[in-house]
Amino acid sequence: MNRNPMLALRIRGFGIPTLMMLGAMLTGCATSAPPLSYYLLHDVTENNATRDSVSQNNPNALVLINRVVLPDYLKQRGLVFQTSDTGIHIATDHLWAEPMDEGLTKRLRDSLTHHNLELITHAMGAQEVDVYLTLRIDDFIASHQGDIILRGEYFLSYADEVDESARFHVSLPLPHDGFDTSVKVMRQALATLADKIASDINAK
Repeated sequence: MNRNPMLALRIRGFGIPTLMMLGAMLTGCATSAPPLSYYLLHDVTENNATRDSVSQNNPNALVLINRVVLPDYLKQRGLVFQTSDTGIHIATDHLWAEPMDEGLTKRLRDSLTHHNLELITHAMGAQEVDVYLTLRIDDFIASHQGDIILRGEYFLSYADEVDESARFHVSLPLPHDGFDTSVKVMRQALATLADKIASDINAK
C-alpha cells in the first residue's frame, strides 16, 4: 500500500495538544450564539379590571377588527429597525413572541377599553357588532433618526352602512437605545392610534 510520506508527516504534525485546542475552538464557536429574546406588544401586567368592566357592562360600541394588513417586513418574527434612509435590519435573536397582527390587536383592545369600547375578533363569534374596523399598517418601525414611526390608514364601517377612513402618522421619540425601549414606545404609539380611532367612533 503506497502512502504519501508528506501527507503522513502533516498529519503527525498535529499532536494531541493542537487537536485539543482545535476542539475547544470549535466548541466555543458552537456555543457562542447569543440567546434568543422574545417580546410582546401588549402589556401582560396591565390591570384587566377596566377591560372586564367594559365586557360585563354596556360598552359604547362593540368593535370587530375585521382585518389587519401588514407590509411584508412586519410579517417576520424578528424585530425591525432602520439602518439608513433606504435600509432596514431584521433581528435574528430579538423576536416577537407572537405574530405582529395578534400582538397589535391585543394592544389596541387594551387601549380601547379606556374609551369604553370593546374590541373583538372573528374568533370570538360576536353576532351584534356596531363597528367593523379594518387596519392597514404601512410602517411600524424604529427609524434611524431615533423615533418610532407608525403610519397607515384605518377604515370604519358602521351598522348603518356609513363608512369612513382616516390616515394616521404617529412619531414618538426613543429616549434610549435598545429593543426593550423600542417595544415600550411602540406600545405608546398604538395607544395613540387607539385614541384617534376611539375619538372617531365615539363621535358618532
